[in-house]
Amino acid sequence: MAGTGTAHLREHDARLTVEDLVVEFRTKGGHTVRAVSGVSFDVLPGETLGIVGESGCGKSSVARAVMHLPAPVSGRVRLGSVSLGELDAGALRRSRVAMQIVFQDPVSSLNPRRKVKDLVQEGASIWGQGSASSRSAAARSVLDAVGLDPDVVWNRRPHELSGGQCQRVSIARALVMEPELLICDEILASLDVSVQAQLLNLLRTAKGERRLSMLFIAHDLAAVKNISDRVLVMYLGKVCEVLDVGVLDRPVTHHPYTRLLLESVPVVSASRVAPVRGSAAAQDLPSPIDPPSGCRFRTRCPLATDRCAAEEPVLEAKADGQFVACHEVP
Repeated sequence: MAGTGTAHLREHDARLTVEDLVVEFRTKGGHTVRAVSGVSFDVLPGETLGIVGESGCGKSSVARAVMHLPAPVSGRVRLGSVSLGELDAGALRRSRVAMQIVFQDPVSSLNPRRKVKDLVQEGASIWGQGSASSRSAAARSVLDAVGLDPDVVWNRRPHELSGGQCQRVSIARALVMEPELLICDEILASLDVSVQAQLLNLLRTAKGERRLSMLFIAHDLAAVKNISDRVLVMYLGKVCEVLDVGVLDRPVTHHPYTRLLLESVPVVSASRVAPVRGSAAAQDLPSPIDPPSGCRFRTRCPLATDRCAAEEPVLEAKADGQFVACHEVP
């Protein structure tokens, strides 16, 4: 499976452009794991790019590398026209005001000793934005915008809130900074379905009101379809497909891994829940320490041929803005 190539990058003035991103980690055993290998994408102003794939595909590593937490091994990240890799430490820190990230675990990402009023105002206070009274007013306004009553939660600490409320606080403390880009890293993973739906509605509203660009990362394709304008499908550190969200449900030929993800979304009717088809769904991901040669999905792919083991496919343009990395997709 591929991921190499930048043919899918657009010529518009993107708010975020990522080119040939590579992220590596060292394991306790001394092995090098390439979590992200040559990933490229862009996000336009007011656009949401959904990144989807199973756990272990490198999605969260992409999110952190975009923020340079830590910096990628190679590749380039540009916020507007600014290349983050060329900034000194102080300028990089300042650039993060325009890029805010909300993490998966809302409780552990919030300081348990601080009250909600302090958590939400913390960033603006650190950067000296406005007066104390204006920061307080902005915090109350954004808490209200994310569905929390400021009078109720103002003096509460994270342990006094539910998981969904803590995630709303995390979103509020990001939005109060008025970022250009909001990165949501698996923010629905630990929440029940009703709370997930509420947060998706909240993010859609924030996007519309603020012309916010978003990078929405999830393993749940249904959630990604719900909020995204464009979707990037990752598998084992590589990109296998990029497409507009409307193309997902069209009768077009998708990458075999994208088809697996689509078939994994339950189809509920009055009489049944459709099962996941095919044996690939039950198979584990190969080890990222020693990934398969050629196409990384070939060990689970029903279409795999000898060519797939010998030659890594590259992203190629199809119809309707779809890009697929597969030798067997016409």
